[in-house]
Amino acid sequence: MAEAGALDNPHFRVMGAAIVWGADASGTAPVVSDFVINSSNIAAADADLIAGDVKPVVTGRLIPTEDAWSAQSAMTPLGVTNTSLGANFNTNTNGDGVLSETDAFGRFTIRTNSDVRQFAAWHESSFYVASNTAFSIRAVATRTPATTVAQFNLMTLRLTTTVSGAADGFAFGSAAQNPHSANAATSGSRALGRRLNTMNTGFDVYRGNRRTARVQGSIAQQSVRFNLDYRMTGGNYDLSNGVINASADVVYTVYIP
Repeated sequence: MAEAGALDNPHFRVMGAAIVWGADASGTAPVVSDFVINSSNIAAADADLIAGDVKPVVTGRLIPTEDAWSAQSAMTPLGVTNTSLGANFNTNTNGDGVLSETDAFGRFTIRTNSDVRQFAAWHESSFYVASNTAFSIRAVATRTPATTVAQFNLMTLRLTTTVSGAADGFAFGSAAQNPHSANAATSGSRALGRRLNTMNTGFDVYRGNRRTARVQGSIAQQSVRFNLDYRMTGGNYDLSNGVINASADVVYTVYIP
């Protein structure tokens, strides 16, 4: 009697993936603009399946940072210290990340030690990552043509994570975990006040050791926010420093080691 056989080999394989979102080039948010996969077990480059880059948003908002700064009179928010408004009053009252004619506050009483300061990280932007594996973030910083070397040397970055929260009512992180097992906001960060001029040839500002996805959930629910807090002159601007118009371009690459 003739015998016949059939041999099949169903095969399912999921490699490492990291989904990065914020705003897109048109200023729309929230939009996924990077979908990175670990394309091989060998030392091959990761593949980004989406052309273009994520544009960071103002931390806590879904306003692209470039849009926030596009207002003609927009400037770095300043702090007023030791007045009737409190020990540290933020002049950015509408929360859009910049100081402009759309901010407003009342009169205040000054004391002998009242001052105007950048008492915190006054350029705050962020992007979000959801992943099924550990990942790292590499940064390359360059100064813009109008920025002097001396000004560039004064710029610093503090990178931290926020596991859950909301931006303009858009919730994230309910199904996420800290992508570093030490579980602190600073865990995995290698830029906690690092000067941008030390990243001009590329530097790993973050190294995680586990995925963001903790349990089943949506992309937003499994996402963690990366906070990019920039300072200049150590955050201690004084009126005697005069007018400053300095900037840098920082490119962040999320990759799977």
